[in-house]
Amino acid sequence: MSRRWTGCLSALLAIWLVWPTASHAEAPLPSEPGDDVLINQTYDAVVGLLFRDYSRRGNGHVDYRTARHILSISYDDPTSEKPDVAEFPLFYWYDADQNGQWAMWVDPEETGRQIDAVRYDWRQGEDLLAASKAW
Repeated sequence: MSRRWTGCLSALLAIWLVWPTASHAEAPLPSEPGDDVLINQTYDAVVGLLFRDYSRRGNGHVDYRTARHILSISYDDPTSEKPDVAEFPLFYWYDADQNGQWAMWVDPEETGRQIDAVRYDWRQGEDLLAASKAW
């Protein structure tokens, strides 16, 4: 093999080794599924959220969940089982591989655009607690 080819192969190997690869651990947040794959819907009036569970693959295993703010509940109308909720979710959970490894996002403005939802890290809560103790 000539020196020129050896140099090209070496350069290609070096580029291949340092080229960034996509991480499968960090699955992007897909759009909220439609009602056709909705598995369950429950609300918790104490925390003020309506939870919706979806099976994006349609196999009955929940792999996507949302939580919307409850705006009002009509307790005096027994025929109304569904609370009035915000148009878009506050929280999103996604288990891309259906292996129990859930990722959580929060959309503090509740815009409904996945680009506005940020990955939630439980350590964010620790920062808030530390800041409140400093007061």
